[in-house]
Amino acid sequence: MTAKLETRKLSIIEYLAELDDESILLQIENLIKPKVDFWDELSEKDKAIIRKGEADLNAGKRVAFADFLAQRRQKP
Repeated sequence: MTAKLETRKLSIIEYLAELDDESILLQIENLIKPKVDFWDELSEKDKAIIRKGEADLNAGKRVAFADFLAQRRQKP
Protein backbone atom coordinates (compact mmCIF):
# COMPACT_ATOMS: atom_id res chain seq x y z
CA MET A 1 0.00 0.00 0.00
CA THR A 2 1.28 3.44 -0.86
CA ALA A 3 1.93 6.17 1.68
CA LYS A 4 -0.58 8.39 -0.12
CA LEU A 5 -3.30 5.77 0.31
CA GLU A 6 -2.46 5.33 3.98
CA THR A 7 -2.62 9.11 4.46
CA ARG A 8 -6.05 9.27 2.82
CA LYS A 9 -7.36 6.44 4.97
CA LEU A 10 -6.08 8.07 8.16
CA SER A 11 -7.69 11.34 7.11
CA ILE A 12 -11.03 9.59 6.70
CA ILE A 13 -10.66 7.90 10.08
CA GLU A 14 -9.93 11.26 11.73
CA TYR A 15 -12.98 12.77 10.04
CA LEU A 16 -15.20 9.92 11.23
CA ALA A 17 -13.85 10.15 14.78
CA GLU A 18 -15.02 13.77 14.98
CA LEU A 19 -18.32 13.31 13.13
CA ASP A 20 -21.50 13.83 15.17
CA ASP A 21 -24.09 13.69 12.38
CA GLU A 22 -26.07 10.46 12.77
CA SER A 23 -27.50 10.60 9.25
CA ILE A 24 -24.06 10.81 7.64
CA LEU A 25 -22.78 7.96 9.80
CA LEU A 26 -25.77 5.84 8.76
CA GLN A 27 -25.10 6.58 5.09
CA ILE A 28 -21.45 5.61 5.50
CA GLU A 29 -22.42 2.39 7.29
CA ASN A 30 -24.84 1.50 4.50
CA LEU A 31 -22.16 2.21 1.91
CA ILE A 32 -19.54 0.08 3.64
CA LYS A 33 -21.77 -2.81 4.64
CA PRO A 34 -25.21 -2.66 3.06
CA LYS A 35 -27.91 -4.48 4.97
CA VAL A 36 -30.09 -5.25 1.98
CA ASP A 37 -29.70 -5.79 -1.70
CA PHE A 38 -31.44 -3.02 -3.64
CA TRP A 39 -33.06 -5.69 -5.82
CA ASP A 40 -35.00 -6.95 -2.81
CA GLU A 41 -36.37 -3.44 -2.29
CA LEU A 42 -37.82 -3.17 -5.81
CA SER A 43 -41.47 -3.85 -6.58
CA GLU A 44 -42.33 -6.82 -8.77
CA LYS A 45 -43.39 -4.37 -11.48
CA ASP A 46 -39.97 -2.68 -11.43
CA LYS A 47 -38.21 -6.06 -11.47
CA ALA A 48 -40.28 -7.11 -14.49
CA ILE A 49 -39.37 -3.90 -16.34
CA ILE A 50 -35.66 -4.46 -15.65
CA ARG A 51 -35.86 -8.11 -16.73
CA LYS A 52 -37.59 -7.07 -19.97
CA GLY A 53 -34.89 -4.49 -20.62
CA GLU A 54 -32.21 -7.14 -20.09
CA ALA A 55 -33.99 -9.55 -22.43
CA ASP A 56 -34.34 -6.82 -25.07
CA LEU A 57 -30.62 -6.04 -24.86
CA ASN A 58 -29.71 -9.72 -25.08
CA ALA A 59 -31.97 -10.03 -28.14
CA GLY A 60 -30.12 -7.18 -29.83
CA LYS A 61 -32.94 -4.65 -29.42
CA ARG A 62 -30.94 -1.50 -28.87
CA VAL A 63 -31.40 2.16 -29.59
CA ALA A 64 -28.53 4.59 -29.96
CA PHE A 65 -28.50 7.03 -27.07
CA ALA A 66 -28.71 10.04 -29.41
CA ASP A 67 -31.80 8.51 -31.06
CA PHE A 68 -33.36 7.86 -27.67
CA LEU A 69 -32.84 11.50 -26.66
CA ALA A 70 -34.24 12.73 -29.96
CA GLN A 71 -37.39 10.63 -29.45
CA ARG A 72 -37.86 11.96 -25.92
CA ARG A 73 -37.43 15.56 -27.03
CA GLN A 74 -40.20 15.18 -29.62
CA LYS A 75 -42.77 14.01 -27.07
CA PRO A 76 -44.76 16.73 -25.30
